[in-house]
Amino acid sequence: MTVPAQRPAPLPAPERRGRTEIADRAVAKIACCAAKEVPEVRDVRVGGSPWTRPSTARVRDDRATLRLNVSMAYPIPLHAAVTRLRDHVIRRVELQTGLEVRRLDIVVTELGGDLAWGG
Repeated sequence: MTVPAQRPAPLPAPERRGRTEIADRAVAKIACCAAKEVPEVRDVRVGGSPWTRPSTARVRDDRATLRLNVSMAYPIPLHAAVTRLRDHVIRRVELQTGLEVRRLDIVVTELGGDLAWGG
């Protein structure tokens, strides 16, 4: 005589299985990496120098507030490039973390290098 296989117990509701927290620093790193994917961005200040603040993220519940310090290529239409940067970073952070980006402040700290050759 064979015994039928037992069905696994059903999983508890998602809210009872635990929670996932993503640290501010991890969200800031994701945002900085996403910013570097935009062609007009030359550099993203992850850490601060004596005269600038670092790029940061603040996570509260399921929302994030971001601040990025970036250097951009020159010459470019700055407003259009920053708009592309903002849209890209928000999209990537929300996709990778599941957080809602409520605010993204972008500080252009420097313009330099040629867009065509990056020097």
